[in-house]
Formats: sequence, structure tokens, C-alpha cells
Amino acid sequence: MQQTTKTKRSLILTTIICSVYLVLTIFYHHIDKYFSGIVYWGLTALIPVTFVTIFVFEIKGIIEIIRNQKNLSLKFCLPTIICSITILYTLFSPYKLDSEKLESEVEFSACYEGTQNQAYILFRKDKTFELHWTGAFGYNEWRTGKWQRAGNVLTLKYDGKKLNNLAKLF
Repeated sequence: MQQTTKTKRSLILTTIICSVYLVLTIFYHHIDKYFSGIVYWGLTALIPVTFVTIFVFEIKGIIEIIRNQKNLSLKFCLPTIICSITILYTLFSPYKLDSEKLESEVEFSACYEGTQNQAYILFRKDKTFELHWTGAFGYNEWRTGKWQRAGNVLTLKYDGKKLNNLAKLF
């Protein structure tokens, strides 16, 4: 009875940790885009913490399977199988899920690369754009809005906070 409870608890804990890891890695584009400050840094730090935890659970599970070779069952091996699938998906899968694929397709893009900063702007087919500006010492800023093209002129209408000086962006 105690072994069944321990196995069930291990299965639940492994499933939760693997699920949290997969959700964070799949939705990292939107975490980066919409969160900032302590929430952003906390969620970003949680990704390697959960990955290391999964790896430790994997090693521990393999050791337990080797020790209990005579009493193996699917329920006993399931936490190790879940960890194995998560690690294999993360490291080797060519079909990675990414929340950016939920957004409109990119029509065209542009970039600026300086010595200590860079900016990428994506113009999407649904007439939205996103400008991702990163720099030294952890600087990370996103600007979004709508765009229109008339001939060779692009007009950008920013969402959210009003820009005092457009030169600050470039």
C-alpha cells in the first residue's frame, strides 16, 4: 500500500513538473512579450530549474528501475517514461510547439544590430507588428501596434504607451 501511494505521488509530481516545463517553453514567446519585471525573470528562471529537476527525476527513476527489476510494472515506470519523453522532446524533436505560431504569419521583417543592442520588427499579414528591442545588461522591450503600407511608406500606429521620441527606438 505504501509503495502504491509513493508511486502515485511520484507520478503526480513528475506530471506537474513536466507539464509546467512544457507550458513555459511552448509559451516563452508570449511570456517574453507580455510579462516584465519579477514575473518575467521568475518564469524564465523556472525553465532551467524544472529542466534540471526533470533530469534528476530521470536519473533517480532509472536507478529505481534497476534496483527493482523483479517487481516492475507500468505504473512504477511511468514517471521515468514521462521524464524521458519530455527530455527527448526538448532535445531532439524537430516538431517543437511554439506559441508564436498562433500569431499571424510574418509578411516581412527588418532588423537593426548594434554593438550592444539589437531590434527586430515583424510585420504580420493581419496588419499588426511587433518590435522586440534587446540590449546589454538584460534590456528587453516590446512594442506592438498596427501598420499600413501606401506605396513605399509604412505608417505605424503603436499600442499602449505613447512614445515621446521615436529616435529612442533606433
